Amino acid sequence: MTAWFRSQKPEAVYAAVPTEDMIENKLKAFITAKSKLVAASDIDSNTNVFSSGLLDSLSFIELVLFIEKEFQIRLSKTTDINMNTMDSIGQIIKAVLKCVEAEQAAHNESVVRR
Repeated sequence: MTAWFRSQKPEAVYAAVPTEDMIENKLKAFITAKSKLVAASDIDSNTNVFSSGLLDSLSFIELVLFIEKEFQIRLSKTTDINMNTMDSIGQIIKAVLKCVEAEQAAHNESVVRR
């Protein structure tokens, strides 16, 4: 049994690289669940979620945690994380893909070293 406070490392790196569509759909679902002001069909890659008032600063923290858990990544390692750099859906998708690629490269490098 492990202690509740110990960080659990995922056993495997994300098996399939998430696609832009997959990320976008998950983001839309998250945003519509947090904001009753917009429907998923009204959100596109240029939709600003924070500067438009759809989500607030608490939701930003929840969004970062959701992304990190959903895609098994650490956004803060590869991207400047704030509400300005991750305001639109397109910006968030780019940040996630950049982080996934960096973490897979790091994982592949560690496997080669073994």
